[in-house]
Amino acid sequence: MYPLPHHSVGFRFSSDLPLLTLKGAGLQYVDTPTYCWDNHNRRDEHCLIQFCLDGAGALQLDDLLYPVAPGDAFVIDIPGKSRYYLPESSFHWEFLYFEFSKECLPLLRKIYGHTGPVVPVGLGTPLAERMVTLYRKALEDSVGTLFENSRLAYDLWMDLTACALAVTGTERSRVDAAKSYIDQNYHNPNLNLDLVADHAGLSKYYLCKEFQHKFGVSPGKYIREVRLAKACRLLMTNTDYTMEQIAQQVGYSNNNYFGKVFRAEKGLPPDQYKKRSNRYDFVRAVYETPHEPPVAESPAQASPVSARSTST
Repeated sequence: MYPLPHHSVGFRFSSDLPLLTLKGAGLQYVDTPTYCWDNHNRRDEHCLIQFCLDGAGALQLDDLLYPVAPGDAFVIDIPGKSRYYLPESSFHWEFLYFEFSKECLPLLRKIYGHTGPVVPVGLGTPLAERMVTLYRKALEDSVGTLFENSRLAYDLWMDLTACALAVTGTERSRVDAAKSYIDQNYHNPNLNLDLVADHAGLSKYYLCKEFQHKFGVSPGKYIREVRLAKACRLLMTNTDYTMEQIAQQVGYSNNNYFGKVFRAEKGLPPDQYKKRSNRYDFVRAVYETPHEPPVAESPAQASPVSARSTST
């Protein structure tokens, strides 16, 4: 068994700030076949990261079964169409678990889109050690403030998301092909479900069902999310573009419709979003994965950097 006390620790907060927080943590060892959590009708609401240290477990999400081996972490939204349990083929299951507030759902969706609900973290890796450290901090009562709790929670989710994005698959399904087709053709104003389904070789019904199952969002909503994400980047980094040019570059031939969709999703019109993003001397684009550094300028070409430069 793992050389730490097997306990559970909960956190309570008096703040109403909408921060991602760690609500509970624990280290558990189970060896009874009756161990099972059915999440369909649970009243508690949280997102769960459960990291297998020894033995083996199983996760069922919708109609798919995922084995959970040592070094694997699974992530789920509770309540939901899932259950996790000790399978008949396993004699025991030892794991760390962490419960979080629902503010982590966008990161959970990102993980699902790349690896599904199970992430191969590995034993003895820096991320595995981070989880052990977080549990130890909870045991020792060394998480003294809401903000320290939130920082630790964000750190873990960011590292887990980065770990998931670094996983390379050996095979791509037709649903993956559909997602890639959207990623590459979002700027086409004629892009629709018929085109995506035809490219993937699927019926529209099956595409919608499987896309929602794997990525946690419908293909139609994903098209809109990709277009608006690209629009936000253009609004922040290309100040010379008109709203009509930006709309066309992200697949909206009608500027008024683009503004209506943008406002519905972001809560403000694109021109106000652009003004809000221009309050800095410099705007730095931050990407999900590392980009190659730009070619160094000569001293004569280099421009001074303001002390107020801020990453955005």
